[in-house]
Amino acid sequence: MENLVMWVSIIGTIAGILVLLSFIPQIMKAYKTKRMFVSAHLMILIASGMFLWIIYGFIKSDPVIIGTNATGFALNVTLLIMKLKYDKMQKDMVRKA
Repeated sequence: MENLVMWVSIIGTIAGILVLLSFIPQIMKAYKTKRMFVSAHLMILIASGMFLWIIYGFIKSDPVIIGTNATGFALNVTLLIMKLKYDKMQKDMVRKA
């Protein structure tokens, strides 16, 4: 039984790492292009869900759930800040033109 619990933790950790790595290309592309084509509403919903997963992780005392979702929440908030900043830059450029 201990072996099964270990494998479940390993699978959960790998799944969390893969999900977190999915944010990196979007952050890099947004930083390079200063543009994002992702809805702010989508990012707000994802961040809200991740926040609730963090609470759930604390209730379950599951460090994998807590760590994965806390990191994902931070990455998602980073994207949201970039989105708002770059959208404002685009609007300012249009006004100046």
